[in-house]
Amino acid sequence: MQPEKINLQGIKNIIFDLGQVLLNIDPNLSAKAFVKLGILDGVDFWGSRSSNEILINFEKGMISAGEFRQSVLEKLVAGVTSKQVDEAWNALLLDLPATRVEKLRILAKTHRLFILSNTNQIHNECYISRFEVEFGYGMGQLFEKLWFSHQIGLAKPDPEIFRYVLNDGGLKPEETLFIDDTLVHVEAARSVGINAWHLLPGTDICELF
Repeated sequence: MQPEKINLQGIKNIIFDLGQVLLNIDPNLSAKAFVKLGILDGVDFWGSRSSNEILINFEKGMISAGEFRQSVLEKLVAGVTSKQVDEAWNALLLDLPATRVEKLRILAKTHRLFILSNTNQIHNECYISRFEVEFGYGMGQLFEKLWFSHQIGLAKPDPEIFRYVLNDGGLKPEETLFIDDTLVHVEAARSVGINAWHLLPGTDICELF
């Protein structure tokens, strides 16, 4: 069955989530990479409350990349390097298909395009660099603004992050479409008047327009 098409009538601005909407990711790959590096016996690597708080704080830019690496190293066996932590942490980042980039280039002729992503400094540096190497220009040339949680100190699903982007981008909510694969994020966008689309698993954005 073909996915429903998005109706862009009256829409001037399109805000995309990044992971699993544009950029393919697989968090299990990072989990496996850290296990391979060696987790200390008895340590709950990501499941503990303190670990979750570290991840949330890292996404909001409340702790530095160095502080994040140190918190991870404390849970791993001796001898693991910061470089290995970065490589394992970035293992979840896969490809951004050229077909999606081409679709975005077409959309950019008629709409203002933006990214709003919960992310962190280490991941951000990795996919920004990869994009430029693969496509020969910066991601910032494809999108009018890139809003990353660690840079603005807010994260989805807090409705305040959507109020921030509306104000910062000079956007009217009724003229704006937000696309995300996480339903609670979609609902938060709708709560401030933004048109929002929940991208279901297995659906490619190229099929929506």
